[in-house]
Amino acid sequence: MKLASGWSTNPDPAKASDEAFEMILKKLGALPHLMFIHSSSDYDNEALLARLGYLAPGVPLQGGTSCMGVITEEGFHTGDGLGLGILGLFDPDGSYGVGIARQGGDPAKAAASALSQALEQAGRPGELPAAIVMTSCPGHEEITISAIEAYLGATVPILGGTSADNDMSGRWQQFCNNSVFHDGISIAVLFTSGDVSYSFHSGYEPTHHSGEATRVSGRILHEINGMPAAAVYNEWTDGLIGETLRHGGSLVPATTFSPLGHPVGHVGGISYYKLSYPVAVLPDKGLELFAEIQQGGEVVLMKGTPDSLASRAGRVVKAAIDAAPFTHDNTEGALVLFCAGCMLAVQDRMDQIVSGLKNILKNKTFLCSFTLGEQGCFIGGENRHGNLMIATLLFGHIEAD
Repeated sequence: MKLASGWSTNPDPAKASDEAFEMILKKLGALPHLMFIHSSSDYDNEALLARLGYLAPGVPLQGGTSCMGVITEEGFHTGDGLGLGILGLFDPDGSYGVGIARQGGDPAKAAASALSQALEQAGRPGELPAAIVMTSCPGHEEITISAIEAYLGATVPILGGTSADNDMSGRWQQFCNNSVFHDGISIAVLFTSGDVSYSFHSGYEPTHHSGEATRVSGRILHEINGMPAAAVYNEWTDGLIGETLRHGGSLVPATTFSPLGHPVGHVGGISYYKLSYPVAVLPDKGLELFAEIQQGGEVVLMKGTPDSLASRAGRVVKAAIDAAPFTHDNTEGALVLFCAGCMLAVQDRMDQIVSGLKNILKNKTFLCSFTLGEQGCFIGGENRHGNLMIATLLFGHIEAD
């Protein structure tokens, strides 16, 4: 198994595809067996995918739109909000498949359909893949994860990112082969000949403020400890949303460094958290979130800083390396999904983010996309959807004795 990345900021979608694909072909010396495609929503992505399909006939293509651009081991790639990145996997002894479906009114059914297509293309009936990669439109990621687990069980790690655009105007897209959807779920199944490792973390720490989510409906947190959630949050954050609390409305980007956490599990007595981004104050003084918090569960105010967010990408990749069944020398590369909101908050530190990833991976191949939600597998094996997080899927091989 070998990995190679390619990229372009050429505004012409056909030329961008040619440039990025030529890099991959040169590095691999052969057609890959799977390509992850992440590009800006400002591209004509139908034309971009069509060109890649022509250049790599029969190769499964999966991915979606990334905010502003992408990172590879060669740097941050964006030009006037345009950037294309490709991660190609060459693995003649592996099997790969992709599928896509529109979510419509039944996101669980759509997820099952996309997964079924991917498994059929991979041609490995009755087997569990090493990992699943998903790209979805915003809104139903928890349902999608539950549907995948209902189909395959909960032991397969699920990693992915919610497709993003540059300005939250709803122009995000999901890719699968030559299909480009705005309202879909795209899935890749990976039966690798090598091995994988993964990690799912944030750059945030818990504060001493916590309470019980006493009234919840979907992604609306109405009450904490029986009181209006926005009022409690404003008290916890020393008046951070005071003006919005009075009149209602958007909390983005004011709450980027102060999300809410929900403990998922424990390692050595220390909790690890899934984060939910408060994005609006509602008329009942409830909080609209970008990820669910369970009613009756604990809610913890989390705190991040520009320093912690800029350094966390490398730390999350290091966690995947430390947990891998293969050595660093036998690492082939990584797919990284990084929260777009965090990236925009520390955009002036992109050089630090790039150098952190390169240093930890020792210049191995990687592709990093910027997403509006992250799906990952925690150290305890829990597949979850969260916000303001980073998910890493690491590829490598174990040397034979």
